[in-house]
Amino acid sequence: MKNKIYTSVLMIVCSLAMYSCKKGSALDPKVEPLTEEKVFADSAMTFNFLNNLYWNTGLDIHQYRNTIGGATGGGPGSSDWNDSFETLTSNAASGYSGQDAFLKGTSTSSSHPLLPMWTLMYRKIRGANKFMANVGASPISAARKKVLSAEARFLRAFYYQMLVRFYGGVQLVGDLVSDDFPTYDYKRNTYKECVDYIAAEYDKAALDLPGSATLEAINYGRATSGACKALKARLLVTAASPLFNGNPASNDGSVLPLIAYSASYDASLWQKAADACKAVMDLPEYNLVVDNSLPAYPGNGFWKLFTSGRKNSEFIFVYNLTKGKVLETSWFPRSISGAGDLTYMNPSQNVVDAFGMANGKLITDNASGYNILDPYKGRDPRFYYSILYNQATMTNRSTTAQTTINIYSDANNNRVGDGLQAYYTKTGYYARKMCNDRVPYTSLTVDRSLPVIRLAEIVLGYAEALNELGQTEPAVVQLNKIRSRAGIEAGTNGRYGIPANVSKEDLRTLIGNEYRLEFFAEGHWYYDTRRWKTAEQTENGNSTLIRAKANAAGSPYPFSYTVENRLEMSFQAPAMYFVPIPLTEILKSKKLLVQNPGW
Repeated sequence: MKNKIYTSVLMIVCSLAMYSCKKGSALDPKVEPLTEEKVFADSAMTFNFLNNLYWNTGLDIHQYRNTIGGATGGGPGSSDWNDSFETLTSNAASGYSGQDAFLKGTSTSSSHPLLPMWTLMYRKIRGANKFMANVGASPISAARKKVLSAEARFLRAFYYQMLVRFYGGVQLVGDLVSDDFPTYDYKRNTYKECVDYIAAEYDKAALDLPGSATLEAINYGRATSGACKALKARLLVTAASPLFNGNPASNDGSVLPLIAYSASYDASLWQKAADACKAVMDLPEYNLVVDNSLPAYPGNGFWKLFTSGRKNSEFIFVYNLTKGKVLETSWFPRSISGAGDLTYMNPSQNVVDAFGMANGKLITDNASGYNILDPYKGRDPRFYYSILYNQATMTNRSTTAQTTINIYSDANNNRVGDGLQAYYTKTGYYARKMCNDRVPYTSLTVDRSLPVIRLAEIVLGYAEALNELGQTEPAVVQLNKIRSRAGIEAGTNGRYGIPANVSKEDLRTLIGNEYRLEFFAEGHWYYDTRRWKTAEQTENGNSTLIRAKANAAGSPYPFSYTVENRLEMSFQAPAMYFVPIPLTEILKSKKLLVQNPGW
């Protein structure tokens, strides 16, 4: 039985076409109605039902968020939101304009871009319940049923985790399969109850799921025991973080249990997080992808892990894309892609400034060697694998020759090459993270998956937890696994730019910045700035761009660079720490649902 999961239109149409048209049901599309009995009496339809539940697992990392969320997958029914999740942060600007209202803090409880997540996630949860309740009647073998039921349990936990990351505590519906949800008291469980339930569900699912080492190639992208452990670790790292552990967004007694695991600081939560991360790191099938063997490409492992096939030792749970060049088409400059419309997700100057130097030091460090007149020289190797900047080089559109990307303005601020202009770049940069820029675009085809979670996150989570527990030097050892793989210079002291005797507070800052660089464009920054409760600093103030202009002949530097304000961000606390619960759901609950603070 071929049941490999791809994000193709054909797969979703075929799988949806097999579902009933009951209103509000997990079997929802309005096509030829089929009863549940007929669906689960057929092995192919049973598999397709489960495959459809995987469809939205890539929402945080997919470059076209609405494409896999449907009309309500990434915004209130508008294609204007069809861009990367990263564009809802200070890290990037969208080719569209809808995200700007969110960043300016002007979204309302009826226009919030993530408002549809409540309904979408519960639809998936009810679908998982329906699958577990009915798969027993299918003609599939008993052994396979056991694994598929565990996959459904995993997916139910996954979508609850998405809900909790957005909303805090939510309604836990158990094994309910009713299509008329809710038909009972409709109110939120506490955040702690939700986290504990999700963790326990991952534990249960892991018992019946294969490890990635034994997973057949045709099933790559499906749930594994390692994915359960990794997502549980992410869950516990989040629960231990300041927003949920001692520094809540609100101390209002009516909402506090819904948005915090512990109202007062509890160090034991960091120990639980550390233990969960270590459990994943101890699994033999996962290792960082490391390749520092090519002098011309320091940190080449960071490029290779995204471009060398679907499966590698670092990816733990992935979202498969159909073979092609969809990322390159979305993100590369028009001179390379030949696209006639906008480019998506332009990196901001804010995130560019976060990339340090090859010696591991931040650009604000006087010892870093950073030169504001030559700003792209000697940077962290991950910068060159993530960002296309003025005068960056990459493989030509149609030949193997190297070409220079011109992203600058003339004396009258007119675009030169791929410079600043609507439908080109809004920031003076283009993204190339996860892209293959070493093969001519016209002949490029990539067999790829997008990492929903990978080992580097677990290693950084472990470093973060150790540091919060006061084990700063052991945390440095873990952090340097990431920095070494990135191709950062070890230095004479072998500390990869981290000062000797670094304090807990300073290392916390470095770890936070490491998350930003390592996971740029992977959908992490929105969540991280909230769980750390740093969004009031990082997501406030100017979202900036760079304007490059050619200097006169004979100038010591060929270009001058000016940082300009693109828009003024305004993070509205406490509201923007959580997504508002849809008003329709609050009314449906007869006001038993408590709204999140600030909405």
